[in-house]
Amino acid sequence: MDQPHKIVAELIKISEHADAFKHGNEDFFDELNITEVHCIHWIGSLDHANVTKVSVEMGMTRGAISKICKKLLQKNLIESYQEPENNKNIYFRVAEGGKKIFEAHKITHNRAFGEKLNIVGRYDEDEQAVILRFLMDINGLVEASFEKFYADHCDRK
Repeated sequence: MDQPHKIVAELIKISEHADAFKHGNEDFFDELNITEVHCIHWIGSLDHANVTKVSVEMGMTRGAISKICKKLLQKNLIESYQEPENNKNIYFRVAEGGKKIFEAHKITHNRAFGEKLNIVGRYDEDEQAVILRFLMDINGLVEASFEKFYADHCDRK
C-alpha cells in the first residue's frame, strides 16, 4: 500500500476507534450523547451561558442548542436563571445533577488533550505545520459534508 492510502487508512481507523470508544461510554455519562455532554461543558465553562453563547462555541444553531438545553433541563442536569436587573435574558448553569458529568468530561478532555499534545511535540515546527494544514483540510472536508447533509436533509420544510 502506498503512503497516501496508508494515511487514509489510518484516518479511517481513528474514526472507527472514536466511534467504538464513544459507544462504550454512554453509561458513564448517564445515557447522554456527546453533544449533550459538550453542551454541559460549555454551560459550565462560559460566564452567563445562554443559547447564543453555547451555539457559537459548539458551532450549532440556536434552535438545536435550545432543544438540547430543554432535554438537559428536564433531566435536572442544568438549570435556567435570569438576572434580577434583566428579566429578558435567560441563562444556564450546571445543576447539582450535572456537576459529576461536567467534572468527568473536563478530566477526560484534559487527559486526552495532554496525550495528543505529547505526540505533537515529537515533531519539529515544519512537520507540525504540515500536520496542521492536513488536519485543517480534512476538517474542512468534514464540515462541508455536514453542511451538505443538513442542507439536503434537515432544512426542508
